[in-house]
Amino acid sequence: MPDFIAPGLNPLEIPEIIAMVGKFIPLSRRVISTDFFNFTITSTSVFSPYDLLVCTTVSRTWRRILLPILWRSYDGALMRYVPLAVLQANSVYFRSFRDQLGHHHSGPFLATNLRQLIISQQHDWAVPFMITNPGLQHLTWTGSGHALLDKEYEALINLTNLGDLCLSNWSLSGQQLALILCASPRLSRLSLSFVDGVQDLKDMLTLYTLEEISLGYMPRNSQCLMKLVQYCPSLRRISFLGTWEREQERDLLKLCTWMRRCCPELCSIHFAASYCFGTNDFNMLEDFEYAALVQSAQSLNFFAAEVPCLGPMLTSSLIGQFEALVAVDVCIRRKLQHQYPHDGGGSTNIMGDADKGDNCNKSAQFMDVANSARILSSCSHLRVFRLSSAENMIDMGAALELFTNPWACLDLEILSLGQISLPASNKNQDRRAAMQCSFGDYGWHVHSKANTSFASASKAAATSMALSTLGMMTPVSSPPCETDDDLWAFGSEFRQKLLPQVGLLTVLKELCLNKVQYRRATII
Repeated sequence: MPDFIAPGLNPLEIPEIIAMVGKFIPLSRRVISTDFFNFTITSTSVFSPYDLLVCTTVSRTWRRILLPILWRSYDGALMRYVPLAVLQANSVYFRSFRDQLGHHHSGPFLATNLRQLIISQQHDWAVPFMITNPGLQHLTWTGSGHALLDKEYEALINLTNLGDLCLSNWSLSGQQLALILCASPRLSRLSLSFVDGVQDLKDMLTLYTLEEISLGYMPRNSQCLMKLVQYCPSLRRISFLGTWEREQERDLLKLCTWMRRCCPELCSIHFAASYCFGTNDFNMLEDFEYAALVQSAQSLNFFAAEVPCLGPMLTSSLIGQFEALVAVDVCIRRKLQHQYPHDGGGSTNIMGDADKGDNCNKSAQFMDVANSARILSSCSHLRVFRLSSAENMIDMGAALELFTNPWACLDLEILSLGQISLPASNKNQDRRAAMQCSFGDYGWHVHSKANTSFASASKAAATSMALSTLGMMTPVSSPPCETDDDLWAFGSEFRQKLLPQVGLLTVLKELCLNKVQYRRATII
């Protein structure tokens, strides 16, 4: 028995050990349901605490320690089948509360020590619930679009321990917003979406602790929200998630000037385009606007954006940040080709326009890949690089431009290339011709199908920025498997250029090609 355990003491009676055991017991399970009428199979999670409940019957000590773990987090959707009386009786243990729809349990609950609250305005007891939990550290509150009532405003003002605040679908004045933000001296993350009526920032003070701002859609009369950056000297991360709609006036260059002057620590920028229902298209920025965003940071580490093309101005701006740039995530969204005009030329004109559009698309693809190659050849500190195309496949001929010049980013850890078109070839003949270029010889094997979409990449922004140098992995031969054939589909020319380059990336731990994820084999 270890020296730190007193003689005669049962380790299974030590509170820390009991708590650790409880945290590793799952509280939910997946339920598969089949709809024979629509021929569909759905998978949902349901609250299933039976195993942990059995553990609470071991002794009084186990019950006293494990009950707070069992009821620590409330999720309305997950616990929809739990009787309300049971939830109310155990709500004193709640530390996290999530119920944005309000369709499952009507409440009220007795929790007074919540740390996280994710709720909607549909709950009649929302305001009293916030008042009885002054120690809240995270609040996500979705309104119904009406003006903030006095009691709702007072409840927000009294939350002085907030670290994260997310407000969506509310209407409030600039002065109200200023006082709400200034009431929380520890506020570090702020998310605002569909917040209307902010025409000024009267009474706003400097927010010294605010490090991250996420701006969702901004109504036309709330453009003053962009001035928030002038009060955030410690701002490190900013996200624009469908912030502007098409034809909406935006003075992005002025915003970039404010960020460069007032936010010297800014190091992460994320832009996601908004979908325009009327035109079936996405509202994106111009090349010079993307470049201005990059230049607004004095030392940029992470950049992620949906762009119509990887233009020369954006590329040059990213290369200008080569000393600090660690992660780049670019998703190409071409402007959609709408219905072709049926004029006198009939179908001949339609086919001609289609061919012209294809040629323009191929030309743009070569520019995208050539500029990507410039980034890989210039940014020596790059650890993460992702390039994908949302609507169109990247031509194989264009993809080969990536390997025109040697890459400078030899410490690359994650490389993801998506939507590359595959050439038509004889698989058996191609295998014999390139037998010496086996992917297994470089120590790689197929891991799983991966989601390389822009959404998944943006979720990993924080981890991408905090990448640490990994120990060198020795390339070893891996046993052959049937899924290794995925690489052969790219053709011998692509493999002959890719594999030697991958061999130089000694710390590369993740390679993703067309949503197929490869992992480097390690010696056990």
